[in-house]
Amino acid sequence: MKAPNCPKGHGLMEKKRLEKEKTFKGVDIRYSEEAYVCPECGLEAGTVRTAGAAQRAIADAFRVQTGLLTSQEIKSLREAKGLTQQQLADAMNVGIASIKRWETGMVQSKAMDHALRIKLQQDNCSDDYTGNRQIDLPRIKLVARTFEAILGKRLLKVDDKFLFMAKYLWYADMLAYRKLGRGMTGASYAAITYGPQLNNYKDLVKSIKESDERQTEPLSEEEIRIIRNLAEKFPNERDVYEAAHREAIWQNARTGSLISYTKAAGLTEV
Repeated sequence: MKAPNCPKGHGLMEKKRLEKEKTFKGVDIRYSEEAYVCPECGLEAGTVRTAGAAQRAIADAFRVQTGLLTSQEIKSLREAKGLTQQQLADAMNVGIASIKRWETGMVQSKAMDHALRIKLQQDNCSDDYTGNRQIDLPRIKLVARTFEAILGKRLLKVDDKFLFMAKYLWYADMLAYRKLGRGMTGASYAAITYGPQLNNYKDLVKSIKESDERQTEPLSEEEIRIIRNLAEKFPNERDVYEAAHREAIWQNARTGSLISYTKAAGLTEV
C-alpha cells in the first residue's frame, strides 16, 4: 500500500513500528504496532489493516500479561493437533465464530482458556482427565446446587475457594465415571496440598458462580442418586475433606499433577 500524505500537508508519511503503553481491561501492558508517521510533525495515522493488527497486539499483550493463550498460540496448537477451526469448535461445544474471534484477537475468558488448554495442550488421553465429557461450568454449578439442596446448607459461599465443595465434586465425578463410564461435569482435578481440587480453580470459581445452571444438561436419576448417597455419607464438610485426604489416589499423586479418572476404581472411602 502506498504511504498516505500527512493531513497537515507535509508530504508522504513513513511507516514505523512504535512501542506503546496502554491500560487494557484494567491491566497495564506494553505492545508494538505499525503506523504511518509524519517525519516533520510526528502525526500518526493508521489504516484498516494496521488498526486490526494493533487490536490483536493489544489483546495478545494482555493475554501474555494475564496468563492466557495468545491468538497465535491457539492457532498454532490447533494446527499442531491437526484440527480445523470447526473441529475444535465441535470438540469444545462452541460456535466456530468463537474460535475465529479468539484466533484473530478477541480475548477469551479464563474459563474458555482452561477449556482450550485441555483440548490443545493435553495428549490424546485427555479424556482420562475430564471423565469423557467436555468441561461444563453450568453443570458444575448444578451439581453444587444439588448437593446444597440435599445437605440443606450453602456450599457456594462468597469468597469461597472451593476447599470443601471441590471434594464433593471430585467424588461425584469420580463415582459417576466408575459407575456410568462418564463424569458429571468434565472438570479436571489436581492433587494439591489441601486435597483434590478443581484444576486452575482460581480462574474458574468466579465463572462457575456466575454461570446459569439452567443452561446445561439436567442430571440423570443415577447422577442424582450418586450425589444423594455422597451427601448421606458425608453430611458435614469436614467429613468429605478428611475422607478425600485418606484416598491413596490423592496421596500417591505428585503435587500439582492431574488425577486421572481411571483411578476412580481405587477410591476406598466411598
